[in-house]
Amino acid sequence: MVGVDLRRRRNAWKHLSLTALFVRTYAGSSFLGGTLRSFRRLLQRTPLYGAYKVLGHYPDYWYWLLRGRPLRSPHLLKQRVVREYGEKFGLKTLVETGTYYGEMVAAMKRRFDRIYSIEYAPALAERAARKFAAHENIRIFCGDSRVVMPEVLKLLKAPALFWLDAGYYGWVGKRGDQQRLSAELEMILSHPFRHVILLDDARGLTGRDGIPSVGDVKAHVESNFPQRSVEVEYDIMRITLRE
Repeated sequence: MVGVDLRRRRNAWKHLSLTALFVRTYAGSSFLGGTLRSFRRLLQRTPLYGAYKVLGHYPDYWYWLLRGRPLRSPHLLKQRVVREYGEKFGLKTLVETGTYYGEMVAAMKRRFDRIYSIEYAPALAERAARKFAAHENIRIFCGDSRVVMPEVLKLLKAPALFWLDAGYYGWVGKRGDQQRLSAELEMILSHPFRHVILLDDARGLTGRDGIPSVGDVKAHVESNFPQRSVEVEYDIMRITLRE
């Protein structure tokens, strides 16, 4: 009976994963796009949406590999990068901007001794606070990350890993705050501890319409903070101590 139950669970997982892949692959098609987008919006209003997103990470990763590893990287790869940089630099604290549905926090809650995550949208921040209420090592902040960041920096007692994922140059078709990223980088890099920074969605640094390019950010950071080096891989900007 145990073997039968295990097979059933595996089949259920496989079915859900394939369903998530189908939804994500064909959501933009003219045939199913409108219906699936409506379904997703409806699902976002329920507690099930977080589980749906987590299930979708695996087919997203496989689909990314099948497409030849395009610029936009899947969440599983982002989790791996955060985990690897935390281990490489011996960092015990993770600071995140852009909590969203708490996927990165959930993936890293046992990897870091302490996690601080900042979410701008009150509904999402409240949802994440409820989700992680039982974890004393996790604290969710609500507000503009540029405003909240000084408060978080005061709490740090050692170097930390920063995962910046707050849609700095536009999100869901809305124009972002042009100064928020530069202000946060200055605060973090000027802090007494030598933190490591990972910036997601580096492709947003287009160099157009007043937005700096990757080269602009690299030149600014490395000239004003000579002990730092900047590189981009898999759409993630990595600001680390120069070796």
